[in-house]
Amino acid sequence: MDSFNTSELRKLTLDQEGPCITIFLSTHAAGHDGQQDALRLKNLVGQAERELTEQGLRAPDAKKLLDPVRQLPKEPGFWEKRSNGLAIFISQGVFDRFRIPLELDETVIVNRRFQVKPLLPLLGSNDRYFVLAFSQNRVRFFKGSRFGLDEMTIDGMPKDMDQALNLDGADRGSQVHSAMRGDQGKQSAVFHGQGGSREAAKDDLAQYFRMIDTALRDTLRGQRAPLFLAAVQYLLPIYREVSSYAHIAKKELPGNPDHSPEHELHVRVWPLVESFAEDAREAAAAKYRKLAGTGKTSDDIRQIVPAAHQGQVETLFVDRSDHQWGVFEPDTGKLELRSPQQPGDDDLLDYAAVQTLLHRGGVYAVPSDQSPSPPAAAVFRY
Repeated sequence: MDSFNTSELRKLTLDQEGPCITIFLSTHAAGHDGQQDALRLKNLVGQAERELTEQGLRAPDAKKLLDPVRQLPKEPGFWEKRSNGLAIFISQGVFDRFRIPLELDETVIVNRRFQVKPLLPLLGSNDRYFVLAFSQNRVRFFKGSRFGLDEMTIDGMPKDMDQALNLDGADRGSQVHSAMRGDQGKQSAVFHGQGGSREAAKDDLAQYFRMIDTALRDTLRGQRAPLFLAAVQYLLPIYREVSSYAHIAKKELPGNPDHSPEHELHVRVWPLVESFAEDAREAAAAKYRKLAGTGKTSDDIRQIVPAAHQGQVETLFVDRSDHQWGVFEPDTGKLELRSPQQPGDDDLLDYAAVQTLLHRGGVYAVPSDQSPSPPAAAVFRY
């Protein structure tokens, strides 16, 4: 598979039968060093098999469990579709693999559940966003990450303005100039007919944009990611005025986007996203520091883990290179930190991050110098 999202994360958090094996490795671009990647994967499978037998699984059973991974290099076309990294999750009845656009450290972890912290940049708060590219002639909606844009099909989305308002064949030619609007002292568009040109009146544009906004409501409900608008300049304030989405980004992509491919839009929007994400991370860190000592924050993993499990964590910073090994029993709330790692231990930073995401909290998996209190810092909802 070529995508890892919250739905996939949720499936991996279900209780599994028997040991869970997580394997990460970086891979080369398609056409380069395929044999080297296959050899490194083989070595990691061997390491997983040894760990399984050390934890008490019979050698034939360990070999059988890992056989699907051994067969991957023989799968037609598998290595031709490589990305920067490969993530594999396997247990009794589960075999998932994801080509990941992240470089991953070679890792084998065998314990009671799957580990996902290295994949958090694909899911966390750092770079999720949407792009709405629109004109009178075309509408496209994208979800995005640092790695690119994916166009989404939205039920009920107008194809264009003529189709939405049934304007085919109507003579609505106009030209536009600026005028002062009411007692607000603000400029608005005034349209006058001229020849065969077809510029729409503002009321028609507003109606058209309301139809777009209505079509997007189900998709955007509950979201907090920024929505970046791509359109010619005079359309942008009209859409903002009618939109019901509270998180439209202030920065925009002005210009006609109709003939801009996805990769071009991504190149243009990504610097804006980085700036937005940096501002959001700094604001989250500032909120932690402001609330520190009030009972609404914690940097104690023994408090953070149960809170994340209960959906109490609003925002979580975790050190992406650190581990806090131990055991947490959700039924009893008992938590034990252990060092060094013992068989069956969880990375409790990983666990807290997963639970925060599953309860719609924000997660920042960052280097220690970008966290207000590494290795973990949480702001609580209540």
